[in-house]
Amino acid sequence: MKIFPVHAEDHQENDLHLLATTSLCGNGSAPDYGFSYNIQQPHWTVNWQGYVSEQSVIDVDEILDRLNDDSIAQTMILFQSSSQVGNRVNCAVHFLRYMKLGLPSGERKDNGFVFLIVVEPDQIDVHYGVGLGLPALTAHELTSLNRLAEEVYQETGSLDEALFALASGFNETARSKYSAYVYPTSTPISVELPAGPLGVLSICGLICIGALILLFLIFLFIQMARHGITFSPSPRSGSSRGYRTSFPSHRSGPRMRGGSGSGRSGRGN
Repeated sequence: MKIFPVHAEDHQENDLHLLATTSLCGNGSAPDYGFSYNIQQPHWTVNWQGYVSEQSVIDVDEILDRLNDDSIAQTMILFQSSSQVGNRVNCAVHFLRYMKLGLPSGERKDNGFVFLIVVEPDQIDVHYGVGLGLPALTAHELTSLNRLAEEVYQETGSLDEALFALASGFNETARSKYSAYVYPTSTPISVELPAGPLGVLSICGLICIGALILLFLIFLFIQMARHGITFSPSPRSGSSRGYRTSFPSHRSGPRMRGGSGSGRSGRGN
């Protein structure tokens, strides 16, 4: 039996090939699946630069913001070139898991969703990954949306048009299956005061409590004045009725979009 020597160069070549293969989207494994994106993104559309205009991304944000605010679906759309993707169905599912899309609890738990748009030289190939919390969305309906986006691109040659058609079509399909979720509110408790002398005493008690609160507020303002905390006029929108305190104000930054749940996915195509 002949034994053939294994050269170090062969090992290096095999290692490089394995590394290149596993780094493709869809070929990775938990916990990061080969992704390095921030979990919170400025837009629901990710890696869009060089493919579509910012205005199209903003228009899609408006659609997907409403779907998220209504607790129907927490949706992201990922652009990838064909050279960056291995298993395309896995790529969509892995991105859903990595971004932790879907609500973490409640009746709409795990309502994450991802569209993957693979950009090829002369066409696009669209796939999806759907969370466990969206069982009413059927494979037939979702696959039809994939084909819709692909056909729009073939007809117009515009990724902007294909992206908007995909988001609009998904919005219509998702809303046909799920209505906006109204979070339950606590039932107000009404208190009935007893009639007669006891009722009069109750009213007097409420008046005393109100007087004590008023005295406390007066005391609080006196203490604030002693410590140099003042109120100065600050016009708002041309009005001279606005006021601001001397405390520092905190402004919230731009809205960030991403998941907060487990990213549990059920299926893809």
